[in-house]
Amino acid sequence: MELLAALVDAINATWTHRHELTFQTRPRRAPRPLDIWALLPQSNCKACGEVTCMAFAFALLQQQRALDECQPLAADDSLAERRVTLEAMLA
Repeated sequence: MELLAALVDAINATWTHRHELTFQTRPRRAPRPLDIWALLPQSNCKACGEVTCMAFAFALLQQQRALDECQPLAADDSLAERRVTLEAMLA
C-alpha cells in the first residue's frame, strides 16, 4: 500500500506542476557498447559465454545475449541499480 500511495503522490505532484514541466522533443540517443559496458561488473568472468564484458555489451546490443546471462550482475544485490538501468536502456 505504501508503494501505491507513493505512486499516487508522484502522479498528483506531476499534475500540479504540469505547467512548469518542459517536454523533451529530441529523440533519445541509442545506447553504445561503452555505455552498456560501464554498467556491467567488468569482471571478465566469462560466465556469460563471452570472453570479456565488452564483448558481452556488444552481444547485448545486438540482442544475441540476455542481461540475465551476466551471473555477477544477477547475483550481487549491490548491483541492482545498475541492473535496472541496463534493463531500461535495452528495452
